Amino acid sequence: MSAVVLYGPPTAGKDTVTAALCSADPRFQLVTKLKHGTGRSAGYRFVTTEELDDLRRRGRIVVETPRYGNIYAVDQLSLTQPQEQGLVPITHIGNVTDMRTLLNRTRATSWLRVLLWVPRNVCKERSGERGDTDTPKRLAAWDETAQDVLGSDVRDLFDLVVRTDRTDPVTAAKQIAYALVESPDPVSREYLLAVLGLDPVAHGSQQSTSTRRA
Repeated sequence: MSAVVLYGPPTAGKDTVTAALCSADPRFQLVTKLKHGTGRSAGYRFVTTEELDDLRRRGRIVVETPRYGNIYAVDQLSLTQPQEQGLVPITHIGNVTDMRTLLNRTRATSWLRVLLWVPRNVCKERSGERGDTDTPKRLAAWDETAQDVLGSDVRDLFDLVVRTDRTDPVTAAKQIAYALVESPDPVSREYLLAVLGLDPVAHGSQQSTSTRRA
């Protein structure tokens, strides 16, 4: 059973690329995450504290993440039910620890692990363009994601890396669909940092001249 997980900082295009995938092939389906808190509801199902606790007790929560004052969680059934129907679920993950938790708790699933990326200045521009009222929080999350990549063991963690400031959503979706079939070898940490333009010594938003993996 196949599935796709997209990792990346705010504004890297997780929602946009997911929409392009679903538009190109109806087999792809975005996982509706559980959300406890406030804010936008698109792509989420709000749950109460009691509902979330009940799902935890029943072993249904495969991963949960606190961010922006909310709790985001993935229900096991939101992965297995689409797979039983021949669909390919897509979920979004925001940090390496949660990524490994997801992979470890869903070993029966063959995951295509994709890292979407934009430099910090592009994150700021995109956040402003889409009218975010909390751009400083988005930039702080970008910083956290960059440090997460630099400070975590990312060896063999990602199968595909896409710079969405250099790749349009339709092309990115095609690359992901192709990789799902071809099962590429995981990328090395050195390649990953080169494409992302991250300096292991003192990370910043400098862009790399390296080309994106095809």
